[in-house]
Amino acid sequence: MSQGGYVTLVGFVAQDPRQRETGKGRVTDLRVGTTPRVQDRVTGEWRDADTSYFTVSCWRRLGDHVRASLRKGDPVVVKGRFRSRSYEDKTGQLKTVIDIAADTVGHDLNQGIANYMRQRPQPAITEGGPASDSDDEVSETPDLPGGPAEMIDDEAIERFGRDLDADLDRAERTVHALHEDEHEDEDASASAPF
Repeated sequence: MSQGGYVTLVGFVAQDPRQRETGKGRVTDLRVGTTPRVQDRVTGEWRDADTSYFTVSCWRRLGDHVRASLRKGDPVVVKGRFRSRSYEDKTGQLKTVIDIAADTVGHDLNQGIANYMRQRPQPAITEGGPASDSDDEVSETPDLPGGPAEMIDDEAIERFGRDLDADLDRAERTVHALHEDEHEDEDASASAPF
């Protein structure tokens, strides 16, 4: 049994993820804010309490996925281990910071819909093999592991386009029906005796 200080943190992304290189490898820092809701015992009304902010460290592949998937304001769920460290600030005062080393990070689906895309492994390229004979080169970008082709889900884009067209059609029909109702109301009020 592990004696580590594990935590599950539910909150929102306070700033866009930032990636950096360290002696131990690639790490992406994620600032997560949490605002608990508390009930006033006197009035019975709910209100927001003070917001707490945590730095979440996401290492290697998890960090790459966090950087590609999360933006400021996104609702997130983080599972990881507490880690505390102390340092001296500019005035010489000793400060203690609590960070979270993430094991898992994901969108909070209680707050909205996410579109998951599984990362496909790249085929091994061998010298003189069929993969090396092709003139097409896969472009690698530092922002997206495996290049942009892996991040595009054509089926999801097509489905999104169909859903968007259906929503626009419904909106147009609703606007048309509202205009017809307005004209009927105007006709009825014009012909009503006073």
